[in-house]
Amino acid sequence: MKKRVVIFSIVSLILTTSCFALPTSSPFGVKGMLERVRQRSAVFQREFEQNRGEIKKIIEQNQVELRNQIKNKREELKSKIEQLRERLKNQLREKIKNEVKEKIVDRVYQRINELNERMTNHYLNVLEKLEKILERIESRTAKAKLNNLDVSKVEEAINEATVAIAKAKEAVKNQAEKIYQPPEITNDKTLKTDIGNLRKQLHDDLKSVESLVKQAREAVRKALVFLAQINKVDEFEVPEITPTPQPTP
Repeated sequence: MKKRVVIFSIVSLILTTSCFALPTSSPFGVKGMLERVRQRSAVFQREFEQNRGEIKKIIEQNQVELRNQIKNKREELKSKIEQLRERLKNQLREKIKNEVKEKIVDRVYQRINELNERMTNHYLNVLEKLEKILERIESRTAKAKLNNLDVSKVEEAINEATVAIAKAKEAVKNQAEKIYQPPEITNDKTLKTDIGNLRKQLHDDLKSVESLVKQAREAVRKALVFLAQINKVDEFEVPEITPTPQPTP
């Protein structure tokens, strides 16, 4: 019982500080442990661990692939952002003709793009941690299922969490690849408002993504709570099953 409480507390702490509806396999291109258990009437300990290792490896590969996609897209956008900065500088020189204000506005625009990159990296880190926690939840749930326990509530929560994570990851990807257009500079009087509107646009966009990340975190927490309600869940292992001898021809 003490071991169960400790594990629950540790994972809960990760969920608190970190700020698969569709079948488990769908978002990550891999059949989850519960899906594999459903397809087999008997599962050996070695097979279970091999399957789990394979699932973890594919999840990690998918995470790396997504990060590389975002990184490559950002590299493509760098020249576009620099072009937009130059256009902004030219407008400031032409319309404002104030070197101090020009530097301030240019710095604000640069920080907007940097903040977007920093925050989307943070959200991606959170979602990757949630994926790893959910994989552990599913593995423990599969062990309980192999021991003939009712895990229907946990399975449903796992499905919901998987969908929530996939939705949040897509939002993070779209946000990370977004370019913010600098305002059209017309005169000194509207300069502060124009820049303020741009900062608000970023703030609102990040808030929308953050909301989806929080929904994913809450969905994983829900799955963890349902798992913790299964009596002695941390004591279960995959049953050792001896293969039935085949008759000699």
